Amino acid sequence: MSYSTDDQRILGEIERGLTRDDPALATLIDALNQQFPETPERPKAARSARRSPRVVAAVVLSVIALLALILTAVLGATPTPPAEEDGPPAPRPAAMAVHPEP
Repeated sequence: MSYSTDDQRILGEIERGLTRDDPALATLIDALNQQFPETPERPKAARSARRSPRVVAAVVLSVIALLALILTAVLGATPTPPAEEDGPPAPRPAAMAVHPEP
């Protein structure tokens, strides 16, 4: 994050004041800043590596296809009839036969 020149000047004055008032704290802060730099260094390969649009499109389409397959399997499954607890199933009435009128 970059600061404007006025902000940098004010922060510099604050830092110099803190260093003058508490040198032990300034030494500790300097040691911490050396151990944990503000912007960590990354390998050049990681900085220049970008995802190809084709790879991104393939991954997105694969996820959509997988979700569609799962949704089809869930919605297309035939429901199992409830288990009968009292013996054999009751007989179902036969459909009424329709006789043509003479």
